[in-house]
Amino acid sequence: MTQPELFTRENIHTLQFPSTADGDYARRYLIPMMKDDPQKYIRNIHNTQLMAVKIDDVILPITITDFHPQNTYTVSPYSHYVSYGGLEEVKHLNSPLAEVVVKAVMKPVGWYFRYSELDKVVFVNNYLLSTNLYPSVNSDQLSAVSEALIQWFPDRAIIFRSVDQKKNPHIYQTLDEIGYDLVLSRQVWYMEPVAALKTRQCKEDVRVLKKAGYDVVSGKDLSDDELHRAVQLYELLYLQKYSYYNPQFTFDFLKLARDEDTLHMYGLKKDGQLNAIMGFFIRNGAMTQPLFGYDTSLPLEEGLYRLLTLVTLQEGVKRGLLVHASGGVGKFKKVRGGESVTEYNAVFTKHLPRKRQLPWKLIQAVSKAAIPYFKKMDF
Repeated sequence: MTQPELFTRENIHTLQFPSTADGDYARRYLIPMMKDDPQKYIRNIHNTQLMAVKIDDVILPITITDFHPQNTYTVSPYSHYVSYGGLEEVKHLNSPLAEVVVKAVMKPVGWYFRYSELDKVVFVNNYLLSTNLYPSVNSDQLSAVSEALIQWFPDRAIIFRSVDQKKNPHIYQTLDEIGYDLVLSRQVWYMEPVAALKTRQCKEDVRVLKKAGYDVVSGKDLSDDELHRAVQLYELLYLQKYSYYNPQFTFDFLKLARDEDTLHMYGLKKDGQLNAIMGFFIRNGAMTQPLFGYDTSLPLEEGLYRLLTLVTLQEGVKRGLLVHASGGVGKFKKVRGGESVTEYNAVFTKHLPRKRQLPWKLIQAVSKAAIPYFKKMDF
């Protein structure tokens, strides 16, 4: 095993990317992101440097972040746990009293988290997306990368994103054994597409797609104008309906996805109009779709969300992949055979002063109480 190497914007041109599918993907995705600045591709990334760690034939992107109030939650624990998870998610409870109470509690908590520099972090395996699938990486490599990051960034918490016990249990186990705290990130859903397509709901989705008059088109065939439309469709769902703390993809992000295959995109078109878009990437036997959006002004009877999900599952069957269906809309995914799994942020703070460790201990304590509730409610 070789020693981990760190690559920044200044020396990324010297990185010899592994001649593997994951290595080639990392090259196509990371080089433009690092050379141009991530904000060109995702608007709400601030005070963040994107770097890469190489160990043997494994590439792990890392982000080094300092607090900014408008940061996307994919680079900011503060945005994740306070701005988005604490202050915005409570709106979905449809309880004015709960909203008032949570906001009253979160105000001093937010102040404390900023005081204790919660956002002074290094996120590992962070492609700046809602879900970060792991490449094939072994326990020795994880331990070596962890040790190197602590040496390189002694004043920052080290956080491995998107850790769960379904797809990569050895990553969870290894990080737990070497002293990481496993802190709740969210509930996510995995779907076995062959089994899912046999459910009554998916069979009905197939009938809806045939009746709806939509053509499924490849993202490779979308024009620049249609890519601008695709950005709008994503924003209608993930930003306007859910939260502006989700990644705010730009036209350049989708152009990179189309031209460099950083996402496999599929759209739904009717009468020449693009009304829905989906984009996924593949890693280590799984696929996940960070790009998902549709025209929310159209009647619900159009069924665009269920049709995009159907296309996703059909692509999973064609490619023999497990579908990581991300978080949210739990009841919808459950009736289509989805399995709810707790996703964690694995956090190492033992090298930091006690002041910097305490907020994570607080989050971990709240996590232990929240996980059973999240599972029960099918979030």
